[in-house]
Amino acid sequence: MPILLTNEDVKKLITPQTAVEVMKETYRSMAEGTGVTRTRSQTFGETSKEGTFVELRTSDGIIPAFRAVGMRILPDLHSWPKIGDTVRHDKVPKANKKFLAFNLIFDLDTADLQAVVQDAHLQQMRIAGTHGVAADYLAPKDASRVGVLGSGRMARGVLEGISVVRRLKSLKVFSPTKENREKFAADVTRQLELSAKAVDNPESVTKDVDIVIVCTDTIEPVFFSTWLTPSVHLQSISGRDIDDDTFARCDYTVLSMREGKCNEGLNFAPPVLREKLEARSAPFKRPIQWEKYPELGEVILGTARKRINDEGITFFCNNVGFGAQFAALGGKAVALAQERGIGKLFSIDDWYADVR
Repeated sequence: MPILLTNEDVKKLITPQTAVEVMKETYRSMAEGTGVTRTRSQTFGETSKEGTFVELRTSDGIIPAFRAVGMRILPDLHSWPKIGDTVRHDKVPKANKKFLAFNLIFDLDTADLQAVVQDAHLQQMRIAGTHGVAADYLAPKDASRVGVLGSGRMARGVLEGISVVRRLKSLKVFSPTKENREKFAADVTRQLELSAKAVDNPESVTKDVDIVIVCTDTIEPVFFSTWLTPSVHLQSISGRDIDDDTFARCDYTVLSMREGKCNEGLNFAPPVLREKLEARSAPFKRPIQWEKYPELGEVILGTARKRINDEGITFFCNNVGFGAQFAALGGKAVALAQERGIGKLFSIDDWYADVR
């Protein structure tokens, strides 16, 4: 019988350290060709509420090392409000004020459903693991000072991953809402045992730090190439909020996957949505030569180089998520849950049929 793993279950099973180990193997498997994946597919439609769109996002993949086949499924409501000078990408709660997102994990050998895994903590650990691995190969070895643009769960995940591979000592954070950035600073001070403070403007985050993390909901640039300083390592969870010139000015840029670019999800939008966003200057096409940049898996495998000195500016652009990440983390969570007796059993006997 399959099991249901809640977000609370996943928190007990997948730590940032585990996530870094799993993501390193996932990217290595993708680079050597033993893993397969599909980048996310996002299908939008206009709802009856002005400015709100329904989206069905799916991605899937197989990483044999974790004996798992996985699919991520997110039925979401979206809006793109303009707040101040920038356009945000907001997810709208369902009628019950909650969100629905889950992963289906199937057995590699039998193709039977093993588990339904809630998505929120798995997503945060996917971010933690990916950015931890990237920092291990691309950040200065003695990096300890961090600047963060953004104060949400994903920014917390990036920090959790980097703290696995680097001894972080100090942090500066900016986000537009003072209360949010101050709470973020207080929370990470307790959680990660470092000195953290909220600052009042975004550029100051980038001064006198070793690593800059850009993790926002905007679809317009909030980080600019003029803020780059010698020897810094830059990380972005999407690349959409990084200006085009940053790609040109960095000495060495590594992508999550070349295929994903930074805006592939918007390219699946219907004309009515594209027209609304284009009217607000949202980028759909960017003059960036994605094909010239190496992927993180190639760095891990050794077919692309890692950071080679302390002077250069490195940039990891986590430009797209893909299904194999969730298959691997979900497979690892299921294996650990079976060992520890965690998860709620449920029957799907009635789902099986005599014909296909």
